[in-house]
Amino acid sequence: MVLTACTNHNAADRPSGSLHTQPQTVEVNVTEGYTINPVTGDSIKPLLNTHGEIIKTGVSTPAIGTTIHPDSITQPKVVPLRNPTRTINARPYVHTIPDNLNVIPINHDALTTIFIDELPNESTLHYLITNTGDTVKTGFPIPANGKKVKTIQPAPTSALLPRFKEAAIKNMQYLDVDQGMPSSEVLSILEDQNGNLWFGTSNEGVSRYDGATFTHFTTKEGLSSNTVMSILEDKNGDLWFATWGGGVSRYDGESFTHFTTNEGLSHNHIRAMCEDQNGNLWFGTIGGGVNRYDGKSFTHFTTQEGLSHDHVSSIHKDRRGNLWFGTERGGLNYYDGK
Repeated sequence: MVLTACTNHNAADRPSGSLHTQPQTVEVNVTEGYTINPVTGDSIKPLLNTHGEIIKTGVSTPAIGTTIHPDSITQPKVVPLRNPTRTINARPYVHTIPDNLNVIPINHDALTTIFIDELPNESTLHYLITNTGDTVKTGFPIPANGKKVKTIQPAPTSALLPRFKEAAIKNMQYLDVDQGMPSSEVLSILEDQNGNLWFGTSNEGVSRYDGATFTHFTTKEGLSSNTVMSILEDKNGDLWFATWGGGVSRYDGESFTHFTTNEGLSHNHIRAMCEDQNGNLWFGTIGGGVNRYDGKSFTHFTTQEGLSHDHVSSIHKDRRGNLWFGTERGGLNYYDGK
């Protein structure tokens, strides 16, 4: 790199030569040494050992060890080992699992079973008030048409390489706002069928990461809310984003479609999602129970239909196709589809 500047000197007045000061060569004097630093002109102080003696540098110094006779050393005191009067567990948080565990059988006769199909169509007890103040019938299908919104496809931005924390002892790296993330608060993660990673954030939308770039989607690009609690990819490859306050947004790669209480959801605060073996999507809400979406209609299940609590924070499908609903204050719910 060459730096140039405009001055008041003519070309003929400028001294010729290098832009940088030429290095100075100093011959090493190993015989007498130096008392003055030949480069800086500072005085050189002698090097002292721990006894205050001057150590000559630059030359070899003979090393003679000190021999200590064993008779000159006080003999160590031998204390006989006695039986300990107290034993202290050095690992208090490590517990041995007993061989004979106490197994408590489930009393199936005491379980409360409610059959959804037996609910009468004319029932006036099965309804809920949504967070928007609307009355919605529960336990029965309600036609649902998502609201397709204008979607802006954002341009990808380059991502910096993941970094290590200081004093890291494991191969654990991180991505943060310095590497291109929109937020440090990540609430949900999903890898899609193309290998892209999706990160749902708090208040900054969702970001797609392909290993080299970030693509950020917010309400400006068509997302229904900027707080994404859960992400799901259905069997068709569409992505579903459960949001806090904005219901659910479906993204097909080209446009967003919103499902809120206006489109049939029981609540706009969504915490969990799951796709069952029949392709139905289940949405766990905070206050509106769980919603089943079959592609055409919503069916709401609340405490009126047998759910133990209307705050559903997690959903899981087991290998038999049964659904489990984890609630905030009502324990677990098991649903076999009947």
